[in-house]
Amino acid sequence: MFRRNEGNGEHIMQFEEEWVKAEPIVHSLLYQRPVTPAAWQDLFYHVYKITSWVTDGPQKIRNILTSNIDRYVWEANNRIRSLQTDESLLKAYIKEWNRFYRQASILPLPFKKIDESTQPKRRSVSDVSDDSIRSVMLEKWNMTIFVNISDNLLGEALRLVKEERDGNIIDSDNVIGIRESFVALNDKIGEDPLQVYRHAFERNFIEQTSEYYNKICGQLLNEMGVLEYMVYADKKLEEEQLRAQRYLEFSSPTAGKHMEKAVIALVENFEDTILAECSKLIAQRDVERLQRLYRLIRRTRSGIETVLKCIDTHIRTEGLNDMRNNADSLATDPEKYVQQLLLMFDKFSSLVREGFCDDARLLTARDQAFSSVVNDCSIFKTELFNKKGRAVSVESKCAELLANYCDLLLRKTQLSKKLTSDEIDEKLGQVLLVLKYVDNKDVFMRFHRAHLSRRLILEMSADQEKEEMMVTKLRECGMPSDAVNKLSRMLQDIELNKDMNSSFKKALTGTNNNKSVADSINLKVLNGGAWGRGGSEKVRFSLPRELEEFVPEMEAFYKKQHNGRKLCWMHHWSSGTMVFGTASGGRFDLEITTFQMAVLFCFNDRAHEKISLETLRLATELPDAELNRTLLSLVAYPKMRSQILVCDVQSPNIMTRDFTDSTKFFINHSFHLVKNGKVQQRGKVNLIGRLQLSLEPNTEKEHESIVALREFRVQEGIVKILKTRKTIDLDQLKKELGEILKPLFTPNKKLIKEQIDWLLDNNYMTRGPDMNTFMRKYLEMRFFLLLSSVLLEVFYAQPDLNPIHQLCQPCILGANAVKSTNKLPTVKEAEKKTCNTILNNDLVCNGAIEVAGIYLNWTPAEKICENFLMCSSATADKKRMRAPARAAKRPDELAMRVMAVFDTDEFPAFPVRSSRQSGFNYNITEAEDLEKFFREQSVEVNAVIQQFIERFQVALQVYLNGITSK
Repeated sequence: MFRRNEGNGEHIMQFEEEWVKAEPIVHSLLYQRPVTPAAWQDLFYHVYKITSWVTDGPQKIRNILTSNIDRYVWEANNRIRSLQTDESLLKAYIKEWNRFYRQASILPLPFKKIDESTQPKRRSVSDVSDDSIRSVMLEKWNMTIFVNISDNLLGEALRLVKEERDGNIIDSDNVIGIRESFVALNDKIGEDPLQVYRHAFERNFIEQTSEYYNKICGQLLNEMGVLEYMVYADKKLEEEQLRAQRYLEFSSPTAGKHMEKAVIALVENFEDTILAECSKLIAQRDVERLQRLYRLIRRTRSGIETVLKCIDTHIRTEGLNDMRNNADSLATDPEKYVQQLLLMFDKFSSLVREGFCDDARLLTARDQAFSSVVNDCSIFKTELFNKKGRAVSVESKCAELLANYCDLLLRKTQLSKKLTSDEIDEKLGQVLLVLKYVDNKDVFMRFHRAHLSRRLILEMSADQEKEEMMVTKLRECGMPSDAVNKLSRMLQDIELNKDMNSSFKKALTGTNNNKSVADSINLKVLNGGAWGRGGSEKVRFSLPRELEEFVPEMEAFYKKQHNGRKLCWMHHWSSGTMVFGTASGGRFDLEITTFQMAVLFCFNDRAHEKISLETLRLATELPDAELNRTLLSLVAYPKMRSQILVCDVQSPNIMTRDFTDSTKFFINHSFHLVKNGKVQQRGKVNLIGRLQLSLEPNTEKEHESIVALREFRVQEGIVKILKTRKTIDLDQLKKELGEILKPLFTPNKKLIKEQIDWLLDNNYMTRGPDMNTFMRKYLEMRFFLLLSSVLLEVFYAQPDLNPIHQLCQPCILGANAVKSTNKLPTVKEAEKKTCNTILNNDLVCNGAIEVAGIYLNWTPAEKICENFLMCSSATADKKRMRAPARAAKRPDELAMRVMAVFDTDEFPAFPVRSSRQSGFNYNITEAEDLEKFFREQSVEVNAVIQQFIERFQVALQVYLNGITSK
């Protein structure tokens, strides 16, 4: 109660006198009559006064409010039940429900304090029951009205849904109201709030959907045909999707079953019939119907697999047919070939994008099918032979043609001249797009590197920035870093040569005071490891006297600039420009190779005489094959009607086999050019073509090199995989090996088997208890890698190579540590003590000398022998060490084998790799400390070194026997 002073007396507030002020407002809210804002605020005030000052006020309010709600619900029940038909019953119910449900959210607001005060303070979750005013309202409605007529209401609601499916217009609010009743009237705390909704409304709704479509779809398919039925099914699924959003509770975990049942009834029951149209629609490129088919099939559980097969078959078949129909023109024109591939790719991509909405699964199928077209060997193929002349692989010619197309874009050609810079960038990007699908990327890199060599040497690059950009793009698209680094080094060499040429010309001008001669010479000093050309390509050749005088001057100049480096002249890479005059006053600038220049210089003093082939051979000292090719390019150059030289061979199509020692050659003094049907007496003629600088004369050797390097890569991959685990089975090994080699090529089963057998035979791996399980032989492989470090240093042509420091890791670590300290009076003393320690083991010494003699060129081998002689005082040792160096040969394929297979991080102290650094914690302050350190380490590993050297000597003897037999 509420007590207050009135004059001399007190007034106690009674519940009745305060509630009588609030009750009209409550009635107005219940019966949806207007309530002013002031009255709404007064209701809050009255409820607050009662709950605060009236004894047991909250419970009294709850009791009287419940009574008012009960009276209102019964009145609504009477209004609803007065109607007889289910249709009118549903309409009346929805009308009353909407009014009541709206007020069930508004009326409880002023009475929140009552809910708080009448609820127990602490209850467990299982004991919680929602006794709020809103819950009381909904419970009264449920028990009084809804429970008694819910079946009638549900049946009428489902009837309305069926009418809507039949195409009639209904009031969807009636169905929504029934759904809301099932959800809201069974929302109990601690229970599953949607249990009644799912078992009553949702289950019946889903069952009706399934029954409805199962009944009519088969008949409609027969009447309409497949294509029209697809229109119907697509439309109905969209309708059912919207219907589910309107009529079903989205928070129900089983709401998705509705669409599953609809898809089964509309699509999956006739899936085979619908999919039978897929291939036809793809072939006809009927995008609209394909979109419809895709929208239907993507909802099914397995239908998309058939679509993937149809796409795959279509792309393979149509792609190969297009290539086969244009095979004659595409095989000889890289531009047309690449454009044809791009045209097909755009066409297939457009099909997937427009017909299948760029579905990731369809894009994957497109990539796989297009890759099979690109790598198909039935139309454009090339055979790879090993060094025994046996074909080991038949592959697509795509990689070679892509490299040729890149050459057309990057070289000074008619194509590159007519394209803008942006267009060239776009086309190079297209090349990389196709390259992504090429399996034999290593072949592309080989040909691209050869073309780049030719462009740089002949200064035929259209744009140096484009060359650098291409190298960057190759790196970004995942090409092997070692191959890309070599390309980058090639470009770097060209830039460095600009400064060197400037310095050499200044030195030459100062020495001979002949500026014109200095300006006519442009020299290129190239790194042998990056450019990939070894001494095996050198050709015996007598330089013309006009050029011979510059060779010693260049060598002397270069030795001053770089002490210890060796120059190896590659005359077959050289070229120049010669001025050629004719009897009629013609004057032509001939761009020719050095070999062509040597032949033409022979006619300088005998311009009107005939010179025999034998005389030219003696003058130039060129091998017969090289001389014949050079002469053929001067007497039968296919792009000219008039030739520089004429011979006495009587044949319309002169071949090199037509030349004999007595064949006479002489200058064509009536030489001329024909342009647009007119004779030209002046002009520039390029006779270099692809002579000596392309892959064509050495295709077989290149193929052998590719096959050999692939063998090395497979061996390398197997070794890397075995390093990461103790054992591995054959299937897993093949899988991981394929992933490792994917950026280069895809190894076939035969190649993998051969290399596994090779590693097994050479004791680098062994089989486990199971024949299909393999294990690594760690100790033997460790010291084979040790020797490999020596061969790798040779391969990278390090001028200061000292294999003493490469023989074992402790030695190189110790030597580097000594060199890095300033405390020692002399480094030479420490090195000498280390060398003497090694020489105490004759077996190790012999192994190092054999490596030097077999795998190095003469000068490095001689230098290594001098290093050994410095450390040894025995005459017998000197004789023993010099002998192998006299027969020094360097087989590139063996050095490449070691590089490819064993270039690992097992021994990170190799000086050739500046990025690989090893710490050294041994305290060395004097030369004796290094000797002591090495002796301590050698005791531990000496036995294994001996086993390793013995095995290496056997392998070495096998190789030497092979050289002798050749």
